[in-house]
Amino acid sequence: MARRPDFFPDAPLSPAALAELRQRYAMLSMSSLQQVYADAWERCKLERNGQLPRAEQIQVLVTAWKALRKAQ
Repeated sequence: MARRPDFFPDAPLSPAALAELRQRYAMLSMSSLQQVYADAWERCKLERNGQLPRAEQIQVLVTAWKALRKAQ
């Protein structure tokens, strides 16, 4: 029998969680923020099977990128 893949609904971060993430990133040093961005970038890469990253992971990447741009 074929095994069904696990299904997890792809829900984005809530507006409150996103605002809290922005606030936390605003308090980080430049080197810490660069590390957060690099980690988020790695999580957002396509898998070998072509599986897309979750919406939450993309939001973390974009939020880290925006914080980096603002810090420069």
